[in-house]
Parts: sequence; C-alpha cells; structure tokens
Amino acid sequence: MMTYEPFPDFQDFPVAFDSTVVQGCAERLKRVRETVTVEAQDRALRVATRQAAVDTGAIEGLYTTDRGFTRTIATQSEFWERALDARGEQVRRSIEDALAAYDYVLDAVTRSVPITAKWIREVHARITAHQETYTVVVQHGDRESAEERPLPHGEYKVLPNNPVNVSTGRLHHYASPVDTPAEMSRFVDQLTSPEFLAAHPVVQAAYAHYAYVCVHPFADGNGRVARALASVFLYRDPGVPLVVFADQRDIYLDTLEAADAGNPVPLVSFFRDRVVDTIALVIQSMQIPDESSAVSAINQAWGDGLDEGARLAAERLLEAGLDCLKGEVASRQLPSRVSMYAQFSAASPYPCLPDGYTYPDLRSGAVVLISRVSGQSVSLRCVCGLGTCLDLRHPAFVLSADDGSPPLYVRREEIDPSLESQLEEKLKIWAKSVVAHNLVALAASIE
Repeated sequence: MMTYEPFPDFQDFPVAFDSTVVQGCAERLKRVRETVTVEAQDRALRVATRQAAVDTGAIEGLYTTDRGFTRTIATQSEFWERALDARGEQVRRSIEDALAAYDYVLDAVTRSVPITAKWIREVHARITAHQETYTVVVQHGDRESAEERPLPHGEYKVLPNNPVNVSTGRLHHYASPVDTPAEMSRFVDQLTSPEFLAAHPVVQAAYAHYAYVCVHPFADGNGRVARALASVFLYRDPGVPLVVFADQRDIYLDTLEAADAGNPVPLVSFFRDRVVDTIALVIQSMQIPDESSAVSAINQAWGDGLDEGARLAAERLLEAGLDCLKGEVASRQLPSRVSMYAQFSAASPYPCLPDGYTYPDLRSGAVVLISRVSGQSVSLRCVCGLGTCLDLRHPAFVLSADDGSPPLYVRREEIDPSLESQLEEKLKIWAKSVVAHNLVALAASIE
C-alpha cells in the first residue's frame, strides 16, 4: 500500500539550471524600467499580478475563464467590472480574494517579511476568504458520494485529503493531518537553508511550490496558495509573479506529476518559461504610452534568403498582427469624425528595423494603420523583420513600426507551426501600444 512520501530536502532536489535566458530577459526588464515612469512600472506589474490572480482559481475549476476575460480584468479596461459581474457573485468573490492574497504577498516581499508557517496560513485565509465549503468524496460501502463541508480558513486539515488519480485509479497520499504541522515546519526550514538561499529564484519558486503541494496542508485551496507562494521568490527577482494561465493547466499538471516521479526538470523548465513570458508581457505593458491626453485632445478638437517555413511563419505573424490591430481599433470608442483602420500595403518606404534584423520578401508587404480627422491624417507602417543573428539574444522575428512604438520580438517556436496562446496575448498588448502611439501622433498633428 502506498503511503505519503515526504518531500525532498532542497539539497536533494536534482536540478542543474541554466539561467542564461532568464537572466537576459531580467536585464532587459531592468533596462526598460530605467526608461519609464514609476507609475508605468507599477501599472505593468499590477496587470501581471491580476493575471496571476484571475486564472489561479480557474486552474482549480472554481470557474472558467479565457484570455480575453483575463485581459479585461487584469488591465481594468472599460467595462471590466461589468464583465466580472456577468460571471456571478461567487466568481467575483473568488477573484477578489485572490487579488487580495496576491497584494498581501507582494506587500510582504516589499517589506521583506519572512515566510513562516503562520504567514502561509494567513495567505490561505485570504485566498479562500469567501469560500464557505469544499467538496469531499465519501465512500458508502460500494458507492461514493460528494459532500460539501465547511472550509476552515488558515487552519490545517483535520481529515486526510488524498485524491484518486483519474487516469491511473491510484490513491495519491499527501501528509496526514497528524504529520502536517511538523512537515510544514520542516518546509519553512528548507526555505531558509543555505543551499536554497543560494539557488536561482526560478528553482526556489519551483521547489517551494512542489514541496508545499506534497504536504497539502489545508483541506482545500492548496493549489492557489502554492502559486501565490511561488510568486514570492519571483517577485524578489526578477520582479514578476508566477503567471499560469488556465489554458496551460494540463502541461502544468504534467510537470508536477513528473516531479512526483523523481524528475523535477520539466517543472523548473515550465516555471522558467512562465517567467520569460511574464517578463515580456510586463515590458510590453510598461511601454504603452499614456493615450488619455491624446484622446482628450482629439475629443476636444473634433467632439530575401528565407526558407519557406520561415517565410510562412513571418506571413502568419504579420497577419496576426493585422488582426490584433483591427481588433484594437474596433474596441475604441472614437469621436464620429475620427476614422482609424488597418490594412495590408505593399507601398514603401518601410520603417527602420532594429539592429540585427533584415526585411524578408513577403507577399503581404507591410501593415499600415491610418487615422484621419477633418483633413488631418497620420499613418504608420508595421513590418515583420527577420533576425540575421539567430541566437538566444536575438529572437527570430520582430514586428516593428515607424512611429517609435516598442518593437515586438518573437521566437520562431512561438509561431511555427502555429501561434501559441501566449504570443496572442503579446500581440494584443503590442497592438494596443501601436494604436495608442497613433492616437498620440494624431493629436500632435491637430495641435
């Protein structure tokens, strides 16, 4: 009969981690932060934090979500509260609890509050504040039934919470209620061990998450607490939370199962990729200009050598960029005398590309975004550039516009053979930035 296997001490967590990619992204994040306002930095971090909070409950099946809903709530765009209300009071409360818990975690990191068992219990109490019950499966002879039981907030479990693996039918054992306090004490000790403190933050986050879920100290809410806890180490460095979207749930659970089988490398790699993607989203968010004054001004005035695979990937990226620009334009409520549209154009000149990139010969040429108001017209061109130095520091493609908006760098694996959902999210943020720059330019032309 299988029993609980205590989580490994950190020195027995076998991972050789190459920090090159994460370090490069972190350095770029630092450079960009030095060029934007504190308000822009805070806003971008807030968006990432809200993304983490919105989807953490969806991963556990408390509600369903999609990238559009998450983006609406995370960016607090127009009608975001209405979108939240449409999901019902229970969903609203679950998301608000998660937001409060992540704020608590970020505040603790900012104030260098140490992680203790009591602090973890407080995280649980906050992230489950409005969850009154949890579901347990009870055996009645030859049959099973689901029962709702009151959920204690911030208190360790008093009954076993060992789930059955649906695919294998085997019982998975977590720490028993009797062993939980001692295991949590050992867990906290591991987080202050010299070996752990010397490790890279990504490895720290992955280990803390995994060791914690091995114990599963609470009756329910352990996954949500684990992701908030992992964010502690990533908030410290490079300065972003752990963002796992609901549509990444399956691969996320697969990496946890691999760690259970003694191979934590996929879990650490998954965390690394989430950090890289989140840094990219934060950078994109920080570089979106403040368009409020531009919109206000408008309202006030007028109420070559490409292989075929790479070529197809570049075409796909440019088409996706056009679709996102069209979607962003359609979402704006501009004055009736202002027109804005995006379309393909073969006309030149094309915008300058960043160093290390060249123009590929694409059928679609470039994307042009045009804004007009009472005789004044502002246009910009966006092209897809191909990297001439394809290594970790130079992603394969770049979307670059001639208006000064930040370029979007894209790795080939993000788009070939198909667009990853994470890239779709970055494209939408890029489109938002391009449209905002165009509005600012239009306002300047009016003046």
